Amino acid sequence: MNRVLVPYDFSQHARRACALAMQGFPFGLDAQIEMLHVVDTDLYANVLAQKQVPGNDAIDSYLADELTRIRAELAVARGRHSASRRLLEPKRLIVRGRPHSVIDAQLREPDVVGALMGGQGHGGATERLLGRTAQRVIRHADVPLLVVKNPHSLAPPTRLLAAVDWSQNSMRALLVAARLREEQDGLLSVLHVIDSPYVPYVRAFAHEREATEALDLLGDQQLERLVGFVERVLAEHGGKPDALTEAVLFGDPASTIASQAATLLAEVIVVGVHGSSNLSRYLLGSTAEKLVTAAAADILVVP
Repeated sequence: MNRVLVPYDFSQHARRACALAMQGFPFGLDAQIEMLHVVDTDLYANVLAQKQVPGNDAIDSYLADELTRIRAELAVARGRHSASRRLLEPKRLIVRGRPHSVIDAQLREPDVVGALMGGQGHGGATERLLGRTAQRVIRHADVPLLVVKNPHSLAPPTRLLAAVDWSQNSMRALLVAARLREEQDGLLSVLHVIDSPYVPYVRAFAHEREATEALDLLGDQQLERLVGFVERVLAEHGGKPDALTEAVLFGDPASTIASQAATLLAEVIVVGVHGSSNLSRYLLGSTAEKLVTAAAADILVVP
């Protein structure tokens, strides 16, 4: 059976990640959810030296209480029809070690098809640690990873933004976004960001009208390419849906994607972790990592 990992640190973000996984988002209902709590013994030793490290039985009891709370909140959120809607029952796991190392190792185990994790912790030092954990995991993950930024709504997202760069990896990201849009009967926007040294050069040295015309021409050309890209990728998967729009913008990829997501009220950004250049893993990986801190929306990273 497919296994889906949910690293759990008792934060609101982790609680929502677990709630989404239990509802089958984004990996479906044919999966075993594994609720993983990593006891960071180094943190206890170096930062929380006066605190006793809890035992596995106590932590397991806390995790069970969390699941009871999540099920109760989902029952209220989903209303009177909730009893007829299936929820996955997570398996509880407790491991001691460094969070990113443990999560990396778990993601490489057989049958693991993806993970959901909080993009923020409880605040302060913990929040910074959790943010870095998500970014470190993104660098090495070979399966899709949903980083949860919005801690409030337990409902699966219905407004999606897919960022593409013509690579094979972004094709897979677009296909995932299209599948989720169909499953949730939602809206999908597809974005290509032009991040080229040509742009600031034109703006710096060309006449204002000439610069505007040159950039408009480049934007129109890239938009035409984007429309064709979307049509080709989705042609064998039911075609392009009506509830899909395309846009091309200039700017830094991470900040532009985050800004466009906010403008469109997108709830999740789908992006590939590889890019299209020789340094693709580094460049697009860096964009995905930056989105963890730049975006308010959830980020689904597709390898």
